[in-house]
Amino acid sequence: MRSSTKYLKILFNYLFAIIMAVLVIFVLPWALEFFWPFVVAAIIAAIANPLVRFLEKKMKIKRRAGSVVVIVLTIAVVGAACYGIIYVLATQVVGFFTSAPDMWAKVNGSIRNLSQEMSSRYELLPKGSKDFFENLGENIYDSLSSLGSSIGERAAQSAGNGVKNAPLFLVGIIMCVLASYLFVAEREQIGKFARKILPKHLQERFAIVTQTMKSAVGGYFKAQFKIMGFVYIVLFAGFLVLGIDYAFLIALIIALLDFLPFFGTGAAMWPWALYAVIQKDYKFAVGMMIVWGLSQLIRQLIQPKLVGDSIGMPAIPTLILLYVGFRIKGAFGLIVAVPIGMIVYNLYKAGLFSNFIYSTKMLLEDFRKMRIFTPEELEAEGIKDDNTSC
Repeated sequence: MRSSTKYLKILFNYLFAIIMAVLVIFVLPWALEFFWPFVVAAIIAAIANPLVRFLEKKMKIKRRAGSVVVIVLTIAVVGAACYGIIYVLATQVVGFFTSAPDMWAKVNGSIRNLSQEMSSRYELLPKGSKDFFENLGENIYDSLSSLGSSIGERAAQSAGNGVKNAPLFLVGIIMCVLASYLFVAEREQIGKFARKILPKHLQERFAIVTQTMKSAVGGYFKAQFKIMGFVYIVLFAGFLVLGIDYAFLIALIIALLDFLPFFGTGAAMWPWALYAVIQKDYKFAVGMMIVWGLSQLIRQLIQPKLVGDSIGMPAIPTLILLYVGFRIKGAFGLIVAVPIGMIVYNLYKAGLFSNFIYSTKMLLEDFRKMRIFTPEELEAEGIKDDNTSC
């Protein structure tokens, strides 16, 4: 291969990689948000299509007619479930925020009392250390107050944006319902049209990406949601026994923590139990630990069957992904970081980045050759080769 041709290919591979990265990082999120009715419609169609296929093959119902029945039933079931969940959740959220000031005051008062109780025990400490402990309760109080104000402001802002975008959301729902039907009813025609206009190599790459999404991300989310559901049931039942207010909402929030690798329900329940110990409510602390232990026991019993003992990626890259996701998108980044990493990892194993990797290896090898002097070049310059160059 001529050097000019090789470097031209390397340059093209790097430009292609940069363009694809820009499209995925900047264009794809915008496109998903802009075309969300069609994205949701595609998900609904994927759920409804097996039922339509069953009606078509077993019951000899034409696809268009079967699509109408199945999509209407699917939307009705999903809508009813969402309405019930949203109604209960909204009731709990409203009640939680209504009583939030009293709860904040109780927590802050407890911290302040603890600080005062401890103040008499570190009189012998140096002044700097004593001042630190004396101000610790006040600092925590200010931080919790700021957090409460921030949550209230964000909730009010989200409610205002929801009211403002209600007409657009209604239009999106209508488009979603229509697109759901068309995606199922015209599924074969859409597939033929895509195969007709797309080159064969793009079809093969698309098949690899689709299979990766189904196996890696789809399987991961499916298994994790099942585990989270079982954990939520245990937490909800345990919180009801312990007499915790807003058990439905709090159990849901803690179950979401269990969705995250390296976190789990203990990230919330252990500090809660510690707070109960500080409050000298030992019975509640023991009960909280029992609920936590039951949730972890259930998780360990069902996890090997659903997803195994690992998530398919090494621990260190997973931890790095969680940190990067949190720094970029906060809590949402924590949730999506590992699935995105799984997609990239599986695409790498499928060979989609091979050309970019080969280009990098060739470029580094040429850089190495360019940097090192050969014995002949040294001799031409009157330098004796003493085998010390590197």
